[in-house]
Amino acid sequence: MDISPVLVRVRAIAADLAGSLQVIERDLADSGNPEPTYARLADVLDNCLAALTVLNIWGPDNRLPSSEIWNAAGKWLSRGWLQNQARTKPRGYAGDHEMLTRVYQNWRCDDPLGRLFDRYFQAQAAPQAVRNRMRMITEWISETLAQEKAAKIAVVGSAFGLEIRDALTAVTAEARPSVTAVLLDLDPAALEFARDELRPLLPPEQLVLQPANLFRLPARARLATKLAGSNLILCPGLFDYFDDSAAIETIRCLFSQLSLGGRLIIFQFAPHNPTRAYMEWFANWYLTYRDQNAFRRLFESANLENAAIEIAAEPLGINLYAKISRDE
Repeated sequence: MDISPVLVRVRAIAADLAGSLQVIERDLADSGNPEPTYARLADVLDNCLAALTVLNIWGPDNRLPSSEIWNAAGKWLSRGWLQNQARTKPRGYAGDHEMLTRVYQNWRCDDPLGRLFDRYFQAQAAPQAVRNRMRMITEWISETLAQEKAAKIAVVGSAFGLEIRDALTAVTAEARPSVTAVLLDLDPAALEFARDELRPLLPPEQLVLQPANLFRLPARARLATKLAGSNLILCPGLFDYFDDSAAIETIRCLFSQLSLGGRLIIFQFAPHNPTRAYMEWFANWYLTYRDQNAFRRLFESANLENAAIEIAAEPLGINLYAKISRDE
């Protein structure tokens, strides 16, 4: 059977990676010193990704060739908890609540080699941007709590509760009776995690946790009304998986549930994400990327009435966000 030149090249890159990781593992065990070993590991991974990037295979087209990387080097790569979790997707998708919690905490596993892989993962631009996003979300929630006598905060997708927890922790207990939190997510486990985090801060009647197929939210009016009257609706990562049609319908749906003066904030990764090769080749983690112009066109196509729209980005400039205010 003929093997394509690309596959031959990927196998050679994978073999080089495996050989280098084997030496790094041995030297780490001999020296016990992670610092110089980490610098070597980072160089090896950077060089591997540079060689793969030159092949110019993006999106699901690299799903099959990327398996050659794990066939050759999976023995070592799987010891990095974060990249292994992203690759194996035990909850069905890469950005699950376990992953996001560890990204938020800048966490690393205990395995000596795995800890170096986790360090490399956490140093990438995309996890840094996600941490920036989470801090900004916490700040926006805090602003809303300060401005509204009775605040209704909603998170749609990536609803694991830590940003709400941190914002609530910063306000007095006397202010919390006026807060209602609504969390919608595909994964019931993420909502259970949120319940555990928020239970000490909010009584059950002020906490709405709803598992839902968010891809069908615009067609499910009863579900969407759980968001009705929200002062702030946050959509951290959902649009990274929507095509334009689904994105536009969801924008209309979410905007219609805002209170007058309320804000809808939607995040979107831009195509100049420097972590894209690592995400795709090592984790089969594929996003729908939009630049600022394409992102703005979604909102123009949605034809929102009485809406003020601001497009910006977190400090690294790779996770865009749209802030849509419903004018009174």
